Amino acid sequence: MRYLPIAGIKEGMALGQDIYDGGGRMLLAKHQILNQEYITNLETIGLPGVYIDDEFTEDVEIEEVIKPEVKSRALKIVHTLFMEDEDAEDASEWQIRKLVMDVVEHIMNNGDAMYNMMDLKTYDDYTFFHSVNVAVLSTVIGARYGMDEYELRILATSALLHDIGKKFLEIDILNAQRPLDEEERRIVLQHPRLGYEFLRDTYDFAPEVYAGVLQHHESYNGEGYPMRKSGEEIDINARIIKLADVYDAMTSKRPYREALSPSDAVEYMMAMCGSEFDPQLVDVFLKWVAVYPSGCEVELSDGRRAVVVKNAHNFVLRPIIKILDDGQLINLNEDKNARNITIIR
Repeated sequence: MRYLPIAGIKEGMALGQDIYDGGGRMLLAKHQILNQEYITNLETIGLPGVYIDDEFTEDVEIEEVIKPEVKSRALKIVHTLFMEDEDAEDASEWQIRKLVMDVVEHIMNNGDAMYNMMDLKTYDDYTFFHSVNVAVLSTVIGARYGMDEYELRILATSALLHDIGKKFLEIDILNAQRPLDEEERRIVLQHPRLGYEFLRDTYDFAPEVYAGVLQHHESYNGEGYPMRKSGEEIDINARIIKLADVYDAMTSKRPYREALSPSDAVEYMMAMCGSEFDPQLVDVFLKWVAVYPSGCEVELSDGRRAVVVKNAHNFVLRPIIKILDDGQLINLNEDKNARNITIIR
């Protein structure tokens, strides 16, 4: 299975992964043979690329952190929460708790799994995919940081709901395809507090859940919002959510900008370590988030191109790769003859 940008998709290719909309409904199933109509529709809804199955990458197995059916259920719940004007009848507290238990269980039972895929999200459904992705990535970071099951449930709940305050903002502001003016920015900056107040008044979660939502835009150096907390004054859940939130946002294609590659986003996280982000958490993040996700094509320092076959959590810059020209497998970490070869893009 390999990831290709939409511009590289051709008729007759087979999908390597199910594609869902923001409500958790399946749009196209894994192994679906793509025709031009399907390709055009995928481009129209804003997918930057998809995974395909082919002979060359049949040995590339990408382990998903959570099962597709759990992700679909998560999308449905988040969609309901955001789209309901008053009582989220179909997204009860019990449903949220059950979903979080399943997410945490999958991640704890899959101890070596890395965050290792390009997510397939559309323009209009960005908020729903983003909420689920942040929950999953936050839980991966929290588990590798050493949180126990109870702590992970609190973290996952807070991360899943971190942007719920945006449901009270005007859609024209959220989806603006231009820079926001000063008043619009002031309105957007209210969403952590709006989410905190909504959850506190509507649900009976642990206080730490609400703290994570309220503080997820605080920065480690004290220059965030809304309370300008710094360092360990910031709730640990909020510090983790901050990392996951920024990473997923940067690697998402939006109507007004292209997505950054995972490697570029990781470079930003490293640059902002100690200022925007908690250094200890960045260290965990860098070991468990693939800089070059499996299935992605990369360019090597010797000019060759390859597909990433497998990542190892302690050596994310040196994965196993498969050369496009001849199919040669190279372990950049262990092959002595490959010590001078690096991935440059």
